[in-house]
Amino acid sequence: MIVLSSCAKKELPVAPPTFNDPNWTRVEIANGKEAHAIYGNIDDTLMVSTLTEIYQTTDKAKTWKKTKINHQPIYGFLSVRDTIFALEANSLKNKDNQLLATFSQFFTLDKGFTWKRCSQYNVSEQRAQEFATVSLNNQIKFKLKENIEPFKGEPANGSGYVLKSDIEVFTNGFSKILSVPFDNQITNIHVDGAGRLYVSATRAIYDKTTGKFASAEKNEPAIIYISKKNVKELID
Repeated sequence: MIVLSSCAKKELPVAPPTFNDPNWTRVEIANGKEAHAIYGNIDDTLMVSTLTEIYQTTDKAKTWKKTKINHQPIYGFLSVRDTIFALEANSLKNKDNQLLATFSQFFTLDKGFTWKRCSQYNVSEQRAQEFATVSLNNQIKFKLKENIEPFKGEPANGSGYVLKSDIEVFTNGFSKILSVPFDNQITNIHVDGAGRLYVSATRAIYDKTTGKFASAEKNEPAIIYISKKNVKELID
């Protein structure tokens, strides 16, 4: 059983500190609680799944339109030519033990403006892609690295305290952790055609040193951090 750290929980003020970073922009979906899968780009059409809905913005996140209610997160958007499938599960693994986002009941042909049910059009619901894994020009790979601290005296078998997730970068046969200027729990990643990295996050904030849960943003936004430049420039 995976649980949050037992560290004392402290609520932040109603208005969290203003995020101001030279390399990253923060955008929010009010009352979304958690951001998950992301598709598109901030300059045109950006689609984001929250804890229970799918939202879309066409004005650089000034406003968000709710386009679908899911009652659960979407763990990936899979693009197949002119069709985008919403992947609803992330429990299966491939031969390399990589977590997959799988199974789609709904698809969109217009970047999320409207949604259709696969079964009504005899479209297969069996879809899959690597969960929270993206590549830049087929040269640099980014992958969400989930961190678990085993319970005291217990084996490291995947059970334990949930620590802050990291973004792992793979290039030229080496891997490293991408340094980011925020401490929210990371849930997914996306890269657009300009090479900008999008990081979806929850309102949960984790301690910089221990990686354990420390507090939560009171306004309950779904949060997306976007690199202002090609993420290749942010790799140390």
